[in-house]
Parts: sequence; C-alpha cells; structure tokens
Amino acid sequence: MKTTTASLFLLFIFSITQSSFLFGVAKATGDAVRDRNGEEVLTGVRYYVVSAIWGAGGGGLGIGRESGRKCPEIVVQRTIDLDNGSPVVFSNANSGDGVVRVSSDVRVKFVGPRDRFCRTSTVWKVQDQSESSGKRFVELGGSEGEAGCDTAESWFKIEPAYLGGTYKFKYCPSVCDSSATSCYEIEKAVDADGQVRLALSDGRGYPWILIKADEENARIRQVVRA
Repeated sequence: MKTTTASLFLLFIFSITQSSFLFGVAKATGDAVRDRNGEEVLTGVRYYVVSAIWGAGGGGLGIGRESGRKCPEIVVQRTIDLDNGSPVVFSNANSGDGVVRVSSDVRVKFVGPRDRFCRTSTVWKVQDQSESSGKRFVELGGSEGEAGCDTAESWFKIEPAYLGGTYKFKYCPSVCDSSATSCYEIEKAVDADGQVRLALSDGRGYPWILIKADEENARIRQVVRA
C-alpha cells in the first residue's frame, strides 16, 4: 500500500513538472514582441525600426536604392541617430492573431510616402546573393500573397537580441513545411555604394527597438505647438 501511494505521489509530481515545463515552452515561443514602451506590437500598426545603439549606431531603417538599379528598392539604415527612417507594418503568417509574437513568421512592409520610380511592393524579401560582395541583402519587392513555399523569401522572425529589451531579425521561415530551411541572423553590412543595409549572416544579429509611429508623431506635434 505504501509502495502504491509513493508511486502515485511521484507520478503526480512528474505530471506537474512536465506540465509546467510544457507551459514554459509554449509561453516562451508565444511571447508578444514589445515596443519601446513595453506594449505589445500589433499587426497593421505603424512602427519605426530604430537602432538600439546610440552614438555610432545610426538611426532607423528606411527605403533606399542601389546605384545603377532603380527597382526594386532596398532596406537601408539612416546615418543620423535622430532619423527614425520609414515606418513599417507587420503581418503574421497566422492571420488569426493580431499580436506579433517572438519566433513566429512575420511579413514586414514599409508604409508612407515614397517616390514613384518603382511600382514594386514595399514588402521586405531576401535578395539573391550579390556577385560583388557574396552577401544576401534584404530588399523590397516581396510577395503579399499567402504564406507558403512560393513566398518564403518574404517571411522573417523577430527574436530577443543580446541587449535587454531589444530585438533582432532572423531569416528562418517556417511557412514551407515540405523542405528544410536554413536559418540566418540578420546583421548590418555595407554595400558597394557605402550604404548600411541588412544582410544575412552567421553572426548574432543586430539589436533594434520598435517605436510606435503614432506616438512619435504625437510627440512632434506637441513640440511644434509649444
């Protein structure tokens, strides 16, 4: 009887421990990405992606262009810290969830004013390997179609970076279950034009913070009124 009771007690403890572990794993992979104010980042809301390192870190991400190639445009970092760049909106591969979550597949799209030289989309995608540098940069012209193998180059992940409260981008799409996917960190790299861009890397990923665009615009209006 004592043996049976002890066995049931151990089984109970094991069940609690296993459930707690599984809950922890689920919570870790489902955590919301948070903006500078600690609020959940939402799909369809405009955010600036700004360097988490001030001083020599540069500003936010915006739309640029390679010399000798009008389209598609590219993702570049502004050189001035106070320049937040161009706002982006996120959309999830899981269209039923309005919260951007850590390690989930997200599409990134620049919104707002742009010149009219290009008719391509402003969705981020991974560029083919550059012949001159051997790097794979992030450019625009990505697909706005459904998540799948034929749109895999347009899906990224957002994960915690090495600085607390900051995030990094990864290219590790899970939208194509039928094939193995290589995973890459996304670092900053300088192209042949001297522009700072995003590129696939085996490093640890560059840290960014997300600033809600409406919040920044409201602050600017207050300063103007003052």
